[in-house]
Amino acid sequence: MGSFESFYFHLFQPEYRIATAFILAIVLNLYAIPIIIRIARQNHFFDVPNQRTSHDTSVPTMGGLGIYFSIILVSLVLINTCGLNGGQVSSSLTSLPPILAGLTLIFFVGMKDDIINIGAWKKLLAEIIALIILIVIGDVKINNLQGIFGINELNYIESLIMSLFVGIVIINAMNLIDGVDGLASSIAILGSSVFGIYFLEIHEWEYAIFSFTITGALIPFFIYNSFGKVNKIFMGDTGSLLLGFAMTVLVFRFNEMNSMPSIKPYFVAGPAFAIAILIVPLFDTLRVFSIRIYRGISPFKADHRHIHHVLLDLGFNHIQTTVVLFSISLVYIAFTYAFNYLGNYLLVLIMLASVSLLAGIAMKIHYRKLRLNLKVEEDKAV
Repeated sequence: MGSFESFYFHLFQPEYRIATAFILAIVLNLYAIPIIIRIARQNHFFDVPNQRTSHDTSVPTMGGLGIYFSIILVSLVLINTCGLNGGQVSSSLTSLPPILAGLTLIFFVGMKDDIINIGAWKKLLAEIIALIILIVIGDVKINNLQGIFGINELNYIESLIMSLFVGIVIINAMNLIDGVDGLASSIAILGSSVFGIYFLEIHEWEYAIFSFTITGALIPFFIYNSFGKVNKIFMGDTGSLLLGFAMTVLVFRFNEMNSMPSIKPYFVAGPAFAIAILIVPLFDTLRVFSIRIYRGISPFKADHRHIHHVLLDLGFNHIQTTVVLFSISLVYIAFTYAFNYLGNYLLVLIMLASVSLLAGIAMKIHYRKLRLNLKVEEDKAV
């Protein structure tokens, strides 16, 4: 084998590709973001403040563009889809084309929504189509519930329905928490990094590359979004929807691999661990949707009830809010990892009870503050 071929196959070993993917994704989005900001300003693609937003200046949107193209380009270059003839690389991700096809559909729907706004039901239809591409063509889906509700293996129809439901929940949960600087991107960085480490440990190389590509693409955006002043940018629905789809892919693959006890590390409560990774967006979506339905309004009707809005009203700034919610996610991940032997039922029950308590305390303080402010205004009026 020639020197170039030796270098090529040596470079193409999984560990080198993972590191290269991570660094290349960072570099690509660092290069892309200033260009996107300039184009957004020239074409007036701004998120204009209104009564529902938590910012008071017009900020360029379309930050999801850089995230998308970084993930697509790095994945196409460095993820192996069919094996190599050199005999040194055996892993492959044959589902990559359907994964990227679904990601692309979600990306364009999000971009259209950022530019001209589309209805919630149209977005939902696009999500279903993208998920069907992933589940049916890509065969990336939930096949096993690991004993939840006494169910283990799912038949094809059960798997299709469960995967569609979980995918829709995750996509919309990530979309709904994108309300303060750095929150959605930091949760996605945490999730993709944890899943990436898991895939790395079980030698699921191509999914590890995909995971760390997502992490790398998000780091520059997080910096610009959280700390940028002149060059601040939002990801918009373009970014939050595609992050939800990407997290769905990782959750499905984690579930599939963790349903095999022979693969180590094995999580007795794998679904509970996956829930812990996304506990903030999942619980907030469940809480807000429940309140909206109880009040007789559409669960998709936007309002100011999200937990990040509550924290902002309590006096936290954007970065503090993100740090608090990120830290909560980290605590739940550590907790479910340490006490995985307790099983899904008990862990999910503990998580739901504790996070409900935390949210309840925050809401009670928030309510008292609102009443106090109202009393102050009434006294001034008198």
